[in-house]
Amino acid sequence: MIAVAQRSVLAAGVVAGFMLFAALIGIAHGEREMFAYVLTAALIVFAAGAVHFGTRSQPARFDRLSSYVLLVMLWVGIPVVAAIPVAMTTPLGPVDAWFEAVAALTTTGATQIHEIENLPASTLAWLLSLQWLGGLLTLVGFIAVLAPAGIGGLPDRATHAAQHWQSEATALDDALRQVLPIYVGATLACMLALFALGVSGFEAFGLASAVVSTGGLLPDADGIAAYGDEAVKIVLMVFMLIGGTSILWHRMLVTRRFRLALAQHENLAVIAVAGMIGLLVAAAWFRAPGEEWPLTIALEDGLFTGISLVTTTGIEPHAGAFASLPLSLVTLLVFVGGASFSTSGGIKMYRLGQMVVQSIIEVERLIHPHEVRPRRLGMQRASLQTMKAIWLCFAVACICVVTLAALIAPAMPSFEAAYVAAIAVLTNAGPIYLVPWQPGVIWPEWGTLPVYAQVVLAAGMILGRLEILVALGLVHFAWWRG
Repeated sequence: MIAVAQRSVLAAGVVAGFMLFAALIGIAHGEREMFAYVLTAALIVFAAGAVHFGTRSQPARFDRLSSYVLLVMLWVGIPVVAAIPVAMTTPLGPVDAWFEAVAALTTTGATQIHEIENLPASTLAWLLSLQWLGGLLTLVGFIAVLAPAGIGGLPDRATHAAQHWQSEATALDDALRQVLPIYVGATLACMLALFALGVSGFEAFGLASAVVSTGGLLPDADGIAAYGDEAVKIVLMVFMLIGGTSILWHRMLVTRRFRLALAQHENLAVIAVAGMIGLLVAAAWFRAPGEEWPLTIALEDGLFTGISLVTTTGIEPHAGAFASLPLSLVTLLVFVGGASFSTSGGIKMYRLGQMVVQSIIEVERLIHPHEVRPRRLGMQRASLQTMKAIWLCFAVACICVVTLAALIAPAMPSFEAAYVAAIAVLTNAGPIYLVPWQPGVIWPEWGTLPVYAQVVLAAGMILGRLEILVALGLVHFAWWRG
């Protein structure tokens, strides 16, 4: 635990830095609420300093168990600290503020605050920053912790982080070097593009933090409709795809390894599926009886809808966009999600692809029992052990959906509402729950749910970011000795 404490100091410093950024936004707007962020940041720095000076001279080995415990502690602990200034600067109670912080950090977008115009600018900046930070934590966790452990059969475990000569500490540092330049660069590029289109600096930051982290929290209560410009939607679509595809794939493109990048079929599949869904939605809207949709608007909003669902961002291009689609299609898209090593939720396109390949092989064996055919998706091979992990992940995901839905069903007007809420939190696509799926039936807002239901849903959001196999990993002692 000494090793975990030593590295948690760095995370505490980052959180304090973002709180000071929120305080600066508050100062720029002349808000007294900024004192809450200054005070909380000071307390974090004091506590982190005490831990640093108390453990700096103690040697400790940062092994696999330590890295996993650190990841769980960050996902569980940061929202607790983050909720303190939220509770101090909004009418939300402690539990509601904690739920809001969990929703922001996990990029779920299950916000309880709809009157954003009345929200202090410092608090809005803090929640948007927390959303961006959650995307970064997701990527680092995948590359440095979950992939080396082979959680759910994640790809490239031998290539990217599980090299035998690397310690877990080295893998964590290497993950930061791989992720940070691309993630920060994509955010800045999105902000600059939006700013060039006339979006204000603060709103450009908020929109960039949402699409790059595939989060559902926006800086304007009216959503995308508040910005209107078609070019703004195009920019957001591009960066949603960047958020929903592998950051390791982005490094291949940046370093001009185009042949290797083209062989990563998972990322190409994410783009292709988003495009196909978008074209189908656009065609349906363009041909909708009794409504006149210009072709350009139908294409633009249709593609936006397809990309938003496949990447689990959950942002609607206009009110009612998701409600015009079959609920089964929407839940299927967000359940599958985007690419591995991306900020999107879901079980990931890689796993679905390998499951399809495995199914085809098994069917062909009925015809050619002695045929030997490798399990390969593009250039990525999957061993029998990897396939077992992938199918296990799929089974656990389904079990988690059913369990969460059953637990919160007493607080819901229908099991359908409980089912959509469970899918929304596990795939970190919270906004799909707020869509009016049942005409004449009003589903309760997140903040009106009982405390026990909010706790269950918040746990689902965190499990979604921990690849849901955390519960099995904690009791699978043979895994820790691996």
